[in-house]
Amino acid sequence: MGGLSPLSTERDPTQYARTKLDRVRDLVVHTFRQRTFSSDDVRRHYQQLYVEPIPLTTVATYLSRLVDRGLLHRTGSPGRWRYSLAERLPNVQVE
Repeated sequence: MGGLSPLSTERDPTQYARTKLDRVRDLVVHTFRQRTFSSDDVRRHYQQLYVEPIPLTTVATYLSRLVDRGLLHRTGSPGRWRYSLAERLPNVQVE
């Protein structure tokens, strides 16, 4: 009756994210753990998962911030960046 549902033992990336940056970070950590990806890959997955549009420029900005924070590595050149998770993740709480 109006109570909170019990928490799942597995983390659902959609359940706890508050900001778009949080959502992008969680999506990257959970979805792209074992492979390289582009900002367009993240945009497509984000829109499917959260059923809300997000501009490619916003995704690119957030990925750049995650590179600056040490969560991601970036290779390639502007317009063709490829990202991957850093081998050693910084102390980032993934909710």
